[in-house]
Amino acid sequence: MSLSQSNVNRSFTSQTSRSVSQITNDVEELTDEELLKQVNDLKHQIRILTLENEIFERTMMRLDPTLLNGIQQALEFASKLQTSSSINVSSFVKSQTSKLFFDSLTSPSRMLVSPSRVSSKRAESSARIGGTVMFGTGPRINVLERSELVSIEMEILVTNLEKMRKKAAKQHALLKAQLEEIEVRVNDIQKANETFNQEVIVEGWDRIAQRIPAEIWIKYMNEWVKIADSKISKLRLRTSTLNTQYSKLKGQIKEKAELRESLRPVDFEKIKIENDECLAIIENKLQQLAELKKMTGDANLTLTIHKKALMEQDKYLTQILDNVKIKQKQTHNLNNETEIIQIQAKSLEERLEGIKKLRMTYEVPDIMDYVCVKAEVTDLKYSVKLLQNRLRLLQIALSSQHKKLISNVFE
Repeated sequence: MSLSQSNVNRSFTSQTSRSVSQITNDVEELTDEELLKQVNDLKHQIRILTLENEIFERTMMRLDPTLLNGIQQALEFASKLQTSSSINVSSFVKSQTSKLFFDSLTSPSRMLVSPSRVSSKRAESSARIGGTVMFGTGPRINVLERSELVSIEMEILVTNLEKMRKKAAKQHALLKAQLEEIEVRVNDIQKANETFNQEVIVEGWDRIAQRIPAEIWIKYMNEWVKIADSKISKLRLRTSTLNTQYSKLKGQIKEKAELRESLRPVDFEKIKIENDECLAIIENKLQQLAELKKMTGDANLTLTIHKKALMEQDKYLTQILDNVKIKQKQTHNLNNETEIIQIQAKSLEERLEGIKKLRMTYEVPDIMDYVCVKAEVTDLKYSVKLLQNRLRLLQIALSSQHKKLISNVFE
């Protein structure tokens, strides 16, 4: 037993020394870019391996949590094994592998798939495990099983997320309703406080007695109780109506569920026949609709033609109406002018008649009378001129006398 353990330790130390020397030689031969690329590739592989380990751990926890009992000890042992190669690994590995993978000897993918598929996988996959998991000789998982595990975990996560969303939506609705109720209560309390202060404290204050009478308080409380009772009755009525509606909807849902459970293939055939009939009717209606669309297109075309003709006639009619209005305006102006001309003609006729009458009654005077009248007119003009000269002289004398008078007064 000790000989086999020493052989295992020697082989492991020799392998590790060779791998380390090979890695150092490879690193010395690599350039900076190749080394950086290799480091990035290793980081990517580490990330992928961590994700795979998380998926495996979740799957094992979901299917059989007892499989994870010795994982932590195995990891600690592996970390110790990397630092010192002189540890006895055979007994520990046998015990841990017997605990971890005893159930997976018949099928490597038994603990990595869903319980519904375990029975189908048992007969298909069987592997012989020789050695230990620590040295990479345990059961292998192919790409299909990994993708299946990932899809199952994604479905589980999506379902959990949907459940959490529904729960959060319900909680949000409940909290929103509670907030609305609190706001309504706060508003009611504020209104009641304002009305109480206004009606009881401010208006009900008795200045003579310097207190609030009890009658006002009792009256206010009775009115407030009546209002509260009326609101409570309204809310009860509304609650009863909502309960009746809820019971009706619940009954309808129950009836639909019962109908869904009592469905038979004949019902589906019946629905299929009805759907075919409806499709035939729809096709017929679509054909009729296409014909009607064609007819409406022709009618729209003729309508546009007639509209254009009607617009032209309307335009011509508007021009005629404008011309008629202009002519009517001109006739009105002409009528006004004719009336004015008629009035002027009447006045001229009257003047003409007067002139005719004057001419008929006019008699030519005697020449001697004309000479006498003319002589009198000239004498009168001469006397008027003399009087004007005399007036001018008198005005000059008056002004001189006035000046002398003013000078005498100032002296």
